[in-house]
Amino acid sequence: MANDAPEAIRIEDEQSSGSRDLNIAAGATIAVAIVALLLAAVWGPSFSNGMNVENTVQDLQGDQVYFTWSEPEYMPRHEECIDPDNGQDPGYEGYGIGYEPSLSIDSQGNLFVTAHKDLRWGGEGNPFAPVIGGNLDTWYACEDGEMTSWDYWASWFWISNDGGASWNHGENFNPTPGNLGNSLVGSAAGAGSECLGDEGDIAVDANDVVYYLDTTLEDNWWHMFEDGGNSYMSPNVCERMQTMAADDRPWVAAQGDGIIHYLGNSGASPPECSGDTGRYWYYHSETGRAPFSQCYAMPGGWSTISAQNNGPYVFVAQEDADTSTGVVHVRISDEYGRGTGPSPSDGTWQEPVDVGPREGNCPEGYPVVNNNEGGMVVVAWADCPNGNTGPWEMRVAVSYDNGTSWQSWNATAFDRGINMYPFVSITEDQVVTLAFYGLDYDQDDSEDGYVSGKDWYLYAGALHHPMEGDVWDFRVVDPTPLHTVTAYEESSGDTHALHDFFETVVSAEGDWMGIAYQENVGLHPFEENEEQRYIKFVRGDVSSSHSIVSQPIRSSQSMPMFQLDYLALAPRYMDE
Repeated sequence: MANDAPEAIRIEDEQSSGSRDLNIAAGATIAVAIVALLLAAVWGPSFSNGMNVENTVQDLQGDQVYFTWSEPEYMPRHEECIDPDNGQDPGYEGYGIGYEPSLSIDSQGNLFVTAHKDLRWGGEGNPFAPVIGGNLDTWYACEDGEMTSWDYWASWFWISNDGGASWNHGENFNPTPGNLGNSLVGSAAGAGSECLGDEGDIAVDANDVVYYLDTTLEDNWWHMFEDGGNSYMSPNVCERMQTMAADDRPWVAAQGDGIIHYLGNSGASPPECSGDTGRYWYYHSETGRAPFSQCYAMPGGWSTISAQNNGPYVFVAQEDADTSTGVVHVRISDEYGRGTGPSPSDGTWQEPVDVGPREGNCPEGYPVVNNNEGGMVVVAWADCPNGNTGPWEMRVAVSYDNGTSWQSWNATAFDRGINMYPFVSITEDQVVTLAFYGLDYDQDDSEDGYVSGKDWYLYAGALHHPMEGDVWDFRVVDPTPLHTVTAYEESSGDTHALHDFFETVVSAEGDWMGIAYQENVGLHPFEENEEQRYIKFVRGDVSSSHSIVSQPIRSSQSMPMFQLDYLALAPRYMDE
């Protein structure tokens, strides 16, 4: 093995040259394991009991599930909008710039991704220059002579109809060149791509109808699709949600035939909503569009929402308050969230159930909730008991009875490091996947902490039917560092380079998972101490062992390329 493999993904062992002998033996074990795997049930106990050769030297608690990871893909720009002079690094001009990706999947394996638009890249100037600084100018999309990275006015909307092998743009999301004036006209008479948006979220109901919500901050637009995103079915473009609250980060869940749940982050109480107070407000529709119920407050801190696709349960995971410490609690409705309106009409929402502690105040540390159809609910959250740059913790809570009872434990990946924005997905066979942005303070055998030069990576792991105390065998998924800590970040204690979240999905059959995530590349042309931000996707197919592609070889004359390097199957001898 060459020494240029990223240190964070090397699997080494404090053994003598006997490690070589162990690896030879492991090779034979792998061959036997592959044959045995073909004869075993996919999720049987033998999946981890004796088939993962890692267990010959490391006895992990829990039924481990591993993946073979494909070559990561960058999300594409429209060809007619590619501009080699817009400030993107050479070789990246064909990729869409964005951050905080949302990812959804339908029952046929079609994938849908949206991402936050980089507002500062709407041109060299901006319409809010008197407030935020810079040159006063309008914004632009796909406009000759302007350094824009926008292909259209809405937030990004990508689709894949081949399980993530290739990506394109959804119907009615074609390029829309022009300035803000074009967007104003287009939002009334144009395409869905002309509805000015900032960031969005996506959900899919039991009929595989795709609901894409894109926030304008002042309100939200809705877009509906079927046929894997290839048929735009909204009766009108730019359908307003008509909420009473101005929203930031939107969260959407869908179930049944057009039942939509929207959890809006208003940050403050709308004056129209009686005497209720809260950061988050819940809205409900059973027609797949407006009108939505209004003014139901869910007091607390950062929150997310999920729902059964066919069953009646809806779950909201939430910090109990906007405080440094406290608990994570879960709100549950067993009747589709019905009956909600201005308090005291709580409808079918039960009293919140505490599922675990918060001992710190992580930046934008959303507790993430997900569920399957069989009664399993999982919540994951980052915790910062040692401050923003001290070692973080990651906690998990699991219920097998739709939230009636819970097991909760510390699932931290590193002895010292950061486990940021954990995201959880669940199969119907009770396989729980966890992924996060990770910074291992001990990489390169260092003994320091949050210092410049350290690399962030994408990590993931999976367990079948996890129980309290089980340990996810987290591994690096993409060998390319997502970001390298800068001197500015070290001195300021800034850990926010990868922004607020990313998302994962699992296929309906439970045989593969997908991750949409962010990679930082090169310096930002308009923002000091910021980088260009790109959205990537990677797919992992269930395997007898963990495998990834190698560090890419980059050229200023070509797009990033990858080559298969090695399988991370067992402790191995590393050449000095």
